[in-house]
Amino acid sequence: MPGPALSAGAQGKLLDRVRKLLALADSPNVHEAAAAAGKAQALITAHRLEAVLAAEAAADDAARDDPIEQEVLETARRMRRWKTVLAAGLAGANGCLAFTRPGRGRAQDLVLAGRAADRAAFHALWGWLVQTLTWLSASHGGGKGKRWHDDFRVGAALAVCERLEAATRAPAEALPHEALVRLEPALEARERAVQRYADDELRLKPGRSLRVDPAAFGAGREAGRDLELD
Repeated sequence: MPGPALSAGAQGKLLDRVRKLLALADSPNVHEAAAAAGKAQALITAHRLEAVLAAEAAADDAARDDPIEQEVLETARRMRRWKTVLAAGLAGANGCLAFTRPGRGRAQDLVLAGRAADRAAFHALWGWLVQTLTWLSASHGGGKGKRWHDDFRVGAALAVCERLEAATRAPAEALPHEALVRLEPALEARERAVQRYADDELRLKPGRSLRVDPAAFGAGREAGRDLELD
């Protein structure tokens, strides 16, 4: 009988254990290999990990043809906070990772990491949303200062990215169960691949918490929720 549903963290630890056992299954020691393979299969069966492992294998195959790479989105002496928020949320909704790093001199780079296909999906919205949120704050904040507009755009960016993230996953819920089983592990495998890349290739520090004007931020969130997304 399959075991109880696991949390994301518990499943991640279990998958790490299964991967190590599968690696031992290739041991030249026949007895060690057989024991490791048996334990791995027992865990896979008990926790229904077949689809997850198959999706990971497919993601690894795809990564060889379309590897994760980095590109600089923008460079500025002082990166606008709302753009980092928008980039991070939009990247997450498209299987990518966005972060800032020191650039040349005193400049700062806003960087996007992901596969070419996922970065293309990011760019399909990035330019339009930067222009749209700029226009949106201008239309709502006539006479307001620069900080108000920045906080408004932070709120709008968060609201838009939450909607995009929900839309990315929502169609799976309407699929037949068999398709849902195939889709969810594939999405999780792609996200894990990006996270592994970040862990192995990047040394990112935690971001600072944002302090915003509640009124400007709230107005931005409301406008972002009402924004028409085609």
